[in-house]
Amino acid sequence: MDGRSPTKSLDPRSDAKIMAVRPRLAPPLVLALLAAWPVPEATGQAALVARGIDFLKNRGPAVSSGEAALAALAMLKAGVPKDDEALGRTIQKALSRSRADAYIPERSGGTDIYETGVACMMLANLDPVTMKPLIQSAASYLISKQKSNGAWDYDNRGGDTGDCSISQYALLGLWEAENAGVKVPPSVWERAARWYMSVQRGGGWTYHPDAGTAPTVSMTAAGTGSLLICKMQLAVYRQKQEKPISPLLTPLVPETDLADYRVGLSEADLDRAIGQGIAWIARNYRPGQAPLFGPSSYYGLYGCERVGGLSGLELFGSLDWFRVGGQYIASTQGGDGSWHAQYDPVANTSWSLLFLTRATQKTMDRIRVERLASGTLLGGRGLPENLESLTVAQGRVVVRPMNGAVDEMLAVLEDARLEGTEEALAGLIDRYFSSGPLALRPYTDRFRVLLEDGIPSQRLTAAWALARTDDLDVVPDLIAALEDPSDEVVATARYGLKLLSRRLDGFGPPPGADALQKREAARRWREWYESVRPASLSDQAVSPRNN
Repeated sequence: MDGRSPTKSLDPRSDAKIMAVRPRLAPPLVLALLAAWPVPEATGQAALVARGIDFLKNRGPAVSSGEAALAALAMLKAGVPKDDEALGRTIQKALSRSRADAYIPERSGGTDIYETGVACMMLANLDPVTMKPLIQSAASYLISKQKSNGAWDYDNRGGDTGDCSISQYALLGLWEAENAGVKVPPSVWERAARWYMSVQRGGGWTYHPDAGTAPTVSMTAAGTGSLLICKMQLAVYRQKQEKPISPLLTPLVPETDLADYRVGLSEADLDRAIGQGIAWIARNYRPGQAPLFGPSSYYGLYGCERVGGLSGLELFGSLDWFRVGGQYIASTQGGDGSWHAQYDPVANTSWSLLFLTRATQKTMDRIRVERLASGTLLGGRGLPENLESLTVAQGRVVVRPMNGAVDEMLAVLEDARLEGTEEALAGLIDRYFSSGPLALRPYTDRFRVLLEDGIPSQRLTAAWALARTDDLDVVPDLIAALEDPSDEVVATARYGLKLLSRRLDGFGPPPGADALQKREAARRWREWYESVRPASLSDQAVSPRNN
């Protein structure tokens, strides 16, 4: 509390991923994996999320535009349908400050950065295609507010200062904006990274580095997560890399837009600062303990979720951050479905839902779909012959998707004689983006039939869908597809195996492989599968993330 404003609900100093169903585990693996599996169980966690959503639906339309954007973002990440009436009212409140020519924040002096950053995030997750002009104007506002030292801060602080909390929300907004196709100058990322690195102390960060206060988990998560974002967005600009850039660290920026920008910041220094930040969090991760964790543990937990999602780490050292955070959140939910701490319950509830639903990991999954998932399906090569009009812009289907149940979409795709396959495929992809693997998993057997007996376009769609069920049971089907006569199906199956195995290198086959190369790649993939899934356990479900 600094006395600047009595109503800074989005200011931490003032005022998810669709939950994975716990798989059936093979007895020898139960003891080893149970301790690392997120608790409370999926069913209990789903109830927490449902009650939190109900609270936000009731309160979202009545708060400020910035808080409404945060509530809408939390509901979108939690899988609330975009046509939900209560969500729609909250979105309308959030959109009240958005214009194509300029974003006009409701507040000023520094809280405007929180508001605008969250607005960017909400718009990008709502509809990055339709909302792109509004995202552009909000991003431009954020860029204009960056200080010469690379930070963002309250207007009245002036000078060579910065606020770790405000700066992280500016970067979060710009990250989602760039994912939506808005160009952000690379100097914005590099200057921000340099500032964060310059104010790191002992591995941690404080709200105001010039104030001499002790580091907190909340602000260390802010600094670490911000550096992870900056590293990701700068990776594409690095010249003469000693090794290829991981596609998971490649921002969604068209290659034709790349300038001859040379990153001067050492990647090794970035990695060192990130590693120190994660280690500091691991040593001090005790939700509910203020001031160590921060004024709101829920704000800090969402920051830690971002670090986990951006880094891909299920553990910080030996710390199961999601399990511990989930236990704290489960034990502190109010009877009305909200969470309370120093700030407004709408903000605390939103942060809690963003943690529980692994919101950042959902964005990263969308990036994986673009970069690892078939460049065939998403790039437009090898699609069904009548899908020339289908495009995917920054992970979102541009063609008007078919509404209704996945079962109805699949029925259209199964009959090659029917019209509307473009809309059905668009609807299938859109449903995956909004609801995750659980939207596809009930139809695994039907996708298997298509993969085995369908025409090339159907086999391609089936390979794409099976890989996104997030279920190791489909690995043998994708391995078999590596010997498909269609190169496009082979490429899609190969990328699908990379997604399921979390092996970015994989075992091939290379593009344009001959029959012998395909057979050899299938053999190597089969050996890997048998090493993580012994034949005696073939009727048990093992999560690929735990192997």
